[in-house]
Amino acid sequence: MAYARRWVGGGSGLFLAARWDRARIGAFQTQRLRALVRHAYEHVPHYRRSFERAGLRAEDVRALADLARIPLTSRSHLQSLPAADVVAAGFDPQKLVVHLTSGSSGQPLTLRRTWFEARLLQAYRLRVLFQLGLRLTDRRVAVVFLPTEKRPRRRTGLLRYDEIDCFLPPATLLARLRELRPSVLRGYPATLSDLATRLTDADRRQIRPKLVVTDSEMLTADMRGRMRDGFKGRVVDFYDSHEFNMIAWECAAGDCYHVSDTSVFAEVLRDGRAAEPGEEGELVANALHSFAMPFIRYRLGDWVTRGPSRCPCGAANFTLAAVHGRAFDRFELPGGRTVHPYRLATDLVRFAPWLRQIQIVQERTDRVRLRLAAMSDGAPPEGWAAELQQLFSAILGEGISVETELVDRIPAEPSGKFRTYYSLVSDAARNRGSSC
Repeated sequence: MAYARRWVGGGSGLFLAARWDRARIGAFQTQRLRALVRHAYEHVPHYRRSFERAGLRAEDVRALADLARIPLTSRSHLQSLPAADVVAAGFDPQKLVVHLTSGSSGQPLTLRRTWFEARLLQAYRLRVLFQLGLRLTDRRVAVVFLPTEKRPRRRTGLLRYDEIDCFLPPATLLARLRELRPSVLRGYPATLSDLATRLTDADRRQIRPKLVVTDSEMLTADMRGRMRDGFKGRVVDFYDSHEFNMIAWECAAGDCYHVSDTSVFAEVLRDGRAAEPGEEGELVANALHSFAMPFIRYRLGDWVTRGPSRCPCGAANFTLAAVHGRAFDRFELPGGRTVHPYRLATDLVRFAPWLRQIQIVQERTDRVRLRLAAMSDGAPPEGWAAELQQLFSAILGEGISVETELVDRIPAEPSGKFRTYYSLVSDAARNRGSSC
């Protein structure tokens, strides 16, 4: 009976939410979260211990505002626990759908879902694609990381879907895209923007996606422009994760991201409180349909800006104004100051349109290194290094060394993703045992 109620609840949020106002969405989230909290308290040892340490019982969480009383859970903490502590009693871990996160933040996390939960979350993603113009007969192609043991997927008939290994040489990738002729092209921004600059007119006669979807890493304005100019299709950024699948997607009006409210309840926290619209903070998410392995007040480790209370397009969704990247990539500066490198990256691409790739690395609290790769047909103007020094010094303050390095190419990480910025200072602190 409980399983049937979950099925009906998941389906109603999938098919009816487009008609709901903010109050109806809130009522749906409240009902799902109360059921999820009760289930986790009774059947998941990790959450029962967490609630009891906070002096909470399941019945104490009756409204969305009560969630603030529940302790946060981090990926690193779940990674340290055995399956029996995070998988609900009554679910056999050996019979669940198993998936590993990419491990781009360190150690991969093993995710476990029922077959139905996995399909439901994918259906929420497909719903967004249909809203963006996907048709049943369209071919979708994803240029993504494929582990050695994983064969490229190929689905025929309706909702055709193919995967291509993003580590193949660019010439091979373009040859595969010419063969497949995708209507919807998905991939990491760095990979697709690089391919977009390599397209010839002959390529464009065969590679003509109406929709280019990016996810998994930061999409910069210059990357978007290259994809739009190269592929001649609409570019839409998805904010997703392995734990939740679809979290949010760019509004058609281009002003913010719509959160998938009926599959994820999202919080933006700043200094332990709920961020106001326009404020930056850490994204904390709750999976409304994951009962085999629940995610309640889960710290994804991402830094975002909360969007307006209501999107200018009129949609009732909770919104994010921007997705900046991982929270622990913030640069810690002398004197206790911090800055998120997203600001540096956005200023950098405005300053240097000749750049094809950028990477900003904080090597020490007082030293930042820029790795820059120029367009094949572009060259840095005279005096560019000194101007960059001046630009970054104005943001970072005096006493920060900014070193620049021109390279031919900046490689992706083993996961296939590209880190536009990261801090070795934050990485070292986290490895010493930062908490959940």
